[in-house]
Amino acid sequence: MMEKFQAAMEKTLIPVANKLSANKVLRAISSGFSALLPIIMVGAIASLLSGLNIEAYQNLITSIGLKTVVSYVSTYTTNMIALYAVFSIARAMADQLECKAHSILVGLIALFLFLLSIPTGVGSGDTAVSAAISTSYFGSAGLFTAMLIGIIVPYIYNIFVKKNIVIKMPDGVPPQIANGFSAIIPTACLTVIFVVIRQLCALTSFETLNGLIYGILKAPLSNLSQSPITFLVLLLLCNLLWFFGIHGGMVTMSFLSMLYLQPAMENLEALAAGTALPNMLTNTWWFCLAQLGGSGGIIGLAFCMLLFAKSERYKALGKLAILPAICSISEPIVFGLPLVLNVLMLAPMLLSPLCCFGLSYLATSIGIIPYLNGIQLSTGTPVILSGFLAGGIRVAIWQVVLICVQFAIYFPFFRIVDKQALEAEESAKEA
Repeated sequence: MMEKFQAAMEKTLIPVANKLSANKVLRAISSGFSALLPIIMVGAIASLLSGLNIEAYQNLITSIGLKTVVSYVSTYTTNMIALYAVFSIARAMADQLECKAHSILVGLIALFLFLLSIPTGVGSGDTAVSAAISTSYFGSAGLFTAMLIGIIVPYIYNIFVKKNIVIKMPDGVPPQIANGFSAIIPTACLTVIFVVIRQLCALTSFETLNGLIYGILKAPLSNLSQSPITFLVLLLLCNLLWFFGIHGGMVTMSFLSMLYLQPAMENLEALAAGTALPNMLTNTWWFCLAQLGGSGGIIGLAFCMLLFAKSERYKALGKLAILPAICSISEPIVFGLPLVLNVLMLAPMLLSPLCCFGLSYLATSIGIIPYLNGIQLSTGTPVILSGFLAGGIRVAIWQVVLICVQFAIYFPFFRIVDKQALEAEESAKEA
């Protein structure tokens, strides 16, 4: 039965996964957001320091003026994430096309067109400022528009490069200057296109390009991102791919960013403002409450090996893998146990993350643990510390509960593979 299932998955799932992981759009979005990690992390830490809900702490930083200073960092990082994203995604997209040599220029053009899509004029009546530009779409509210412009602009620019519709300079001209001149015609044409789009949007009830995109897509995207079913499907897909030796994160991370990064940024903005966090599900859930320990949710399995292994093989692996697992690095176990193509371990490998997510969703829904604040945690952040940073002491304690759940799921299956390894070692000694 399992052999038939494995053969069917290899025939249908792996080709689809390979196509998705090689998709230029998904790779550009994933790479673009990965490049923003330093800015996102600094902004998240600033939001955390500014909005930490401890009355004595808040009184102290407010009285000495530190809260205002820290809020500056949030303003220019988290609250302007769309500006950085449109440049980074456009550059990552251009790197995969024939206009690779112009990738920085393409990023700058995409940033210019994103700003061009936002009309000037702030306020009304006596307080109106006609020359000002609203920053409301610089943050999470403009993130989806930034992604679309970051993908579309390089594709259009690439058409001009492929068709050789550019200004050519003599061979002796330095590349930087030559590339600048060759970008004039594509930039001019893209400008005309976006000016027309801006004017057409102004004639509608949506008024702006961002308003049009959100008016059409915000409701379905919000429903999709806040549905636990969507998150469960991504978890199942990621770990099923790892079972077949395919890096599941390469396939699912771009979808995770598209759907759940914006809710995380909205939570960070609310944290910095001292208001209630609006979104339950964010991308932080993936690392803090679902894939605890990395792919397969394997911290519990690492403790099984460390504490109860009888075979020399798994005793050694348990000692080697426990620290990486605590820091959400699962490769030593995924390839060392292994979990890859190990039919016996497939069930717990899928069940562990799904159960952790389901229990966490229930615990959050009934108020046992709070909403996560949206802070973006870097790979390697230890468990418990990650929970404390993302949601406070209750989330850190809850992570300990989840490790116990993982342990209970993996233990009976580990006993079987450990027994097999022990018998193999004894047979080898006798031989």
